Amino acid sequence: MKRLRTAIIGLGRVGWQFHLQEAARHQGFEVAAVVDPLPERREEARAKFGAWGYPDHRALLAAEALDLVVIASPTQFHAEQALAAFEAGCDVFCDKPLAPSLAEADRMIAAAQQHGRKLTVYQPHRGRVETVALQDILRRGLLGAPYLMKRAEARYVRRNDWQAFRAHGGGMLNNYGAHYIDQLLYVAGSPAKRIRCVLRTIASLGDAEDVVKALIETESGVMLDVDINMAAAQEMSPWQVLGARGSATLDLGARAWRVRYYLPEELPPQELHEGLAAPGREYPRDPAIPWREETFPLANYAGVDFYEECYRFFALGEPPFVPIEASRELMRVLEACRADAG
Repeated sequence: MKRLRTAIIGLGRVGWQFHLQEAARHQGFEVAAVVDPLPERREEARAKFGAWGYPDHRALLAAEALDLVVIASPTQFHAEQALAAFEAGCDVFCDKPLAPSLAEADRMIAAAQQHGRKLTVYQPHRGRVETVALQDILRRGLLGAPYLMKRAEARYVRRNDWQAFRAHGGGMLNNYGAHYIDQLLYVAGSPAKRIRCVLRTIASLGDAEDVVKALIETESGVMLDVDINMAAAQEMSPWQVLGARGSATLDLGARAWRVRYYLPEELPPQELHEGLAAPGREYPRDPAIPWREETFPLANYAGVDFYEECYRFFALGEPPFVPIEASRELMRVLEACRADAG
């Protein structure tokens, strides 16, 4: 098996808890080095993983011959670090969002092409088990044509870390919106056509938004409703999909999708009245619809192994699980959300 000499830039939450652990777990990656400004984090990585530590990406690239650089630093540093990695002859696996702005994302994409290097982005929600299960439900056609997909996250958090500051690329649009909007675009399978968005800062201790309300219409006509609220005292239903013949709701407690739908051949007839006088002065009533209900446990599905997909892309030349064009479309939508919110 070909092994990729890999460096992880950033040993914070996602860098330490996910990228470093997953790269070390997979036999196709040799974690040769890490980057973090805190010496105690570098020493911890050296002790646990045998990876040499550097205080910044410049020192890393000057000293190491690498195949792959994984960027898990705060968003504001992504472009600078990726450009340097490409110039050093490395491929790049970048955490989401790709960059703070579409212009910087385009610079990164252009640099990868200029240097003949590969670039993909960590968009984990498109590979989560609930996404895999939902795709199966949609393939079965139980809901009919989907017309609305809603993704929500709500709790009360007085944000007090770097994600609370606009200057660092923080805020819930970049943080959670980059997950949920990508997830919805992926499931809908269509680019965004119209985008409306409202951003508010309510409970956060910084200046970046902690409330996001976005409504996106895709080119195929599906409405994508994103509701991220970090100033809510009660939770919201996390995921709902509405189709012409039924709906699906994710039940996190039961770890299952609950689906309610009807079969067209079982639907009772309904007469259309064009006149302005309502028959019998009664409000319209639909005959009893023979609803069917099914439960799709998440235990029956498997999520995507992201680092296995990365290995296939970087080492074996297979198509990426997250095409860079999809990441650019996400960046375009995030930028349009900010512009519409004013």
